[in-house]
Order: sequence, then C-alpha cells, then structure tokens
Amino acid sequence: MYNPMTPAPTPVSAWVSAARRLKADGDQHGLMLHIEDPTGFLPGEEDVVSLVDVFLRDHDKCGISTVANTIFPAALDRGDGIEALTARYMQVFERRMHRQGEWGRYFQRMVAWPLGSGKNAGTVNQLAENIRSLREMRQGDAKFFGNVTEIALFDPARDLRKKMNRQCLSFIELKPERNGGVWRLSMMAVYRNHYYVQRSLGNLIGLGRLLQFIARETGFDVGTLTIQSTHACLDPDLQRADVAALITACDGRPEATIDNGQRIGQRLAGVR
Repeated sequence: MYNPMTPAPTPVSAWVSAARRLKADGDQHGLMLHIEDPTGFLPGEEDVVSLVDVFLRDHDKCGISTVANTIFPAALDRGDGIEALTARYMQVFERRMHRQGEWGRYFQRMVAWPLGSGKNAGTVNQLAENIRSLREMRQGDAKFFGNVTEIALFDPARDLRKKMNRQCLSFIELKPERNGGVWRLSMMAVYRNHYYVQRSLGNLIGLGRLLQFIARETGFDVGTLTIQSTHACLDPDLQRADVAALITACDGRPEATIDNGQRIGQRLAGVR
C-alpha cells in the first residue's frame, strides 16, 4: 500500500511518470506523487496536456479544464476573495446542479458543506474558514499551528452507501510552514480511486490552482503538492491499445501522433 514515485518538478511530469508505471506494471495501490512546483510547466508540457485533452474529447470524455474546474473554478476567480468567488460559483452551481448529477461537486463541498439534512440547516464554507485561520496565523494574530487545516470531501451521509459514482477525492490537508522569514503552504490530497487518463492530469492541475489560490489569499508562498491514490489504474472503459498509444505519445516523443491524427502541438485553450 506504499508505492512512492520519485519526486517530480511539475504536475505534468508527475502524471507522465505515474502513467508510465501503470502502463508497465498494472494497477497500483498506495501510489504517491510528490510535486515540487504544483503550478509549473516545463517546456513542451502544455503540448502533453493538449494531447490528453484531444484524446479525452475524441473518446467522449470530459476535457482537462472540466476536470480541473471541479476542484477549482479558475475562470470564476476575479482576485476579490473567497466570499466573492463562492457567490459566483454557487450561482453557476444552482443553474447546473439538476443536470450534472453528483459528479463535479468537489468545490461545492469545499464552500457549502451541509450542517444538517433539513432545508434550513445551513452550510459551512470550509475554504473561507481555513483561509481566515491561515491568514491570522500568517499575520501573527493567532498562534501558529501546522497541523489543523483540513478540507473534507467524503461525506458518510451522502457517500457511504453508494457503490458506484462515489467521489474519488476524499480529503485535503493543508500544511503551513514557517522557516525564518519564509512562509510556505503545502498540500496533500488523498484519493480512494484514480482513473489516470480521464481524471488524474486534470485533478493535478486543479489541485495546484486551489493551492495557489489559498496561498495568495493568506500571504503564503506556494509549497509542494503530494497526492496519494489508494488505488490507481488505467481506465477500464477505454481501449487499452488507445491508452497505451496515448502514454507513449506523451512520454518524451514530441513527434508522435495518436489515431485521430492530432499532433501534440495543438494547444488547449485556457490551461495556463
């Protein structure tokens, strides 16, 4: 249950290495990624994201931006704080909730966790509370604690009895650090299950954006991102040969193409 990958500089490089392992060795339990720069891109990595996005859309799956937005809706961020972002997000969520089903509600669970089952039970904004607490610690208005900042995603009341279509992201831990005059905020996320083609790359990008947002709102520098997938696999509902060809094309071969004829130079609008 402990399969750590070599630390990677960026989300894309971490994804490529893990996908390569899954291709070679099959399903993994306890697969752990550690990313030094959760918002960074090395030269050529935007092309890898574009290739995966084209592949997903050609196979009638959600694109990279859609998956990333379930964790952090970057297009709605205007730089005016968590409360304003929450208000904009909930307006969109209320319009779409009846047709999107249960999938894609991670950010909603972060900002509107139900306090009870009744209509008037109310909600708690986990992100707003954590941002307030971290900001007070950073400004010296509260005692520094490095081990009390958590975001719950798994809800026994909603999820425990479901065997299919359950949330995969279970828990996020934020770890503030102070070292002299340097204040850093790192993140660890735990997934109970990970489909590596349909979800993982978008998840890594979304988590990096979420960490960057929280760090910006609290005055911390962005630290590292660690992801533990208690089960990780290559998607069983995709053709194995197609998935293998995709991973090969992403794995250091900029001249490669996949069966739809799209070259990896094609860009994904709005990934950065």
